[in-house]
Amino acid sequence: MDHDRDAVPLPLGDLVADGPFPPHHPGCFGCGPANPASPRIAFERRGDTVRGTFTMDERHQGAPGVAHGGIVAAALDDASGAILVPLRQPAVTVKLDVTFRAPARLHRDYVVTAILAAREGRKLFIDTTLTDGDTVIATGRAIFVEVAPEHFFSLGAAPGDLHSLGV
Repeated sequence: MDHDRDAVPLPLGDLVADGPFPPHHPGCFGCGPANPASPRIAFERRGDTVRGTFTMDERHQGAPGVAHGGIVAAALDDASGAILVPLRQPAVTVKLDVTFRAPARLHRDYVVTAILAAREGRKLFIDTTLTDGDTVIATGRAIFVEVAPEHFFSLGAAPGDLHSLGV
């Protein structure tokens, strides 16, 4: 299925109110406050859009003064995963396509947004955008697949470890 980049977001339901919500878990690479490498993306729900704000520093550097493409991709992936919080739906990334449009300089205020563009059975199609002011740094299209909580338990999670997803 070809998904329109300007798709109207699908509804995220009413399980989580508008406003800030907690990280996926404390050790999450993208948003976890206990992970020393995390850029600590702070997510909030705004209607049917998830929005995260953060900065990147020398821990995230590729070329001098510029963020590594891997951290840019990780921010898009983490924003895609943040869509799962209002849905209270455990799922995992199965595909992430990233288009880099401009360098991401260190020590800047970034905004990453995500919308649920489509659903097909267990598949969730999520579109993301990373911006620095009015400049689009990168866009992403992710496919996540819904999983049972046992998926995470089989990998070492304990009940309550992923409370943001209801797991």
